[in-house]
Amino acid sequence: MLGHLVSYPVHLLLTHGYVALFIWSVLEGEIGLMLAGWLASKHMVFEYDKVVMTAIVGAFIGDMITFSIGRLFQKEAKRWLEKDPGRKRLARDLIRRWSALVIVFERFVYGTHIPVLLTLSMGGYPFAKFIFFDIIGVVLWAFTFVSIGYFFGQSAIDLILLIQKNIFATLFILLVLLLLFKKRSQNRRKRR
Repeated sequence: MLGHLVSYPVHLLLTHGYVALFIWSVLEGEIGLMLAGWLASKHMVFEYDKVVMTAIVGAFIGDMITFSIGRLFQKEAKRWLEKDPGRKRLARDLIRRWSALVIVFERFVYGTHIPVLLTLSMGGYPFAKFIFFDIIGVVLWAFTFVSIGYFFGQSAIDLILLIQKNIFATLFILLVLLLLFKKRSQNRRKRR
């Protein structure tokens, strides 16, 4: 399996270990976490608990940098967000609809991380409140993706990549399944 996986990202992790993982975590790299988790399961370079801690620290530092950029460089951040009005609108809608929960779960929705953090910081979101919810989010994120790699390996990495790149199709399929389940439940109640 390692022969199949040998690529530049794996080479980086094998060569530079925790330093590469830390940088990857700062840059929000689920694939890096899953690869490091998988390598830890093979007892190669990494240990599970150290991978999780490295990911938490790296992700938290990355989030603090991004949040601070939005706060300190509002004009530039606003200009960057306005380059893609859909990205800006999505971030604003997520924050409006889900409030603090969006800080915890935005890492799990592909393409929302930086826009949400910048929008929150430019909007004057309280820093202490952000830190509280962000810590919850990075801990969940780190444990989730490291564990996926550790317990499910390459097949999980391929599946996560597919889901993240097709998040709207995935959500649509889940919505259709939910509606079908609801309709089926209503039909069962009518028969009784």
